[in-house]
Amino acid sequence: MIAGALCAAGAGACELPAGTRIESASYALSFRTQPARIAPGEHFALEYAVCPKAGAAPPGTVSADAWMPEHRHGMNYRASVVALGGGRFRAEGLLLHMPGQWEIVFQAGSERLAHRLRVE
Repeated sequence: MIAGALCAAGAGACELPAGTRIESASYALSFRTQPARIAPGEHFALEYAVCPKAGAAPPGTVSADAWMPEHRHGMNYRASVVALGGGRFRAEGLLLHMPGQWEIVFQAGSERLAHRLRVE
């Protein structure tokens, strides 16, 4: 799991960058991969940000990971994460070691946000 402390100000000051947007009851999250197209067996990075919705407090921590639901396993690599400030993070060293259906999974406080993608 990749984790970092959230450094965002209040909900009004939070702005999500362009990217794939996913939401939970209390949070909106935007992420993008670098490179944009993920290939099996090649390292990639995630840039992501999380913003609380109206009335929600910023989560104390956020994390990111990858999971392969059909095979019930995650990555074979542990990535590193750097807080960029303003609720933004960069995770490096991710690697999806085989083709197929994967989930990029974020945890914002107690809420899970996930996005499925197919890697060929």
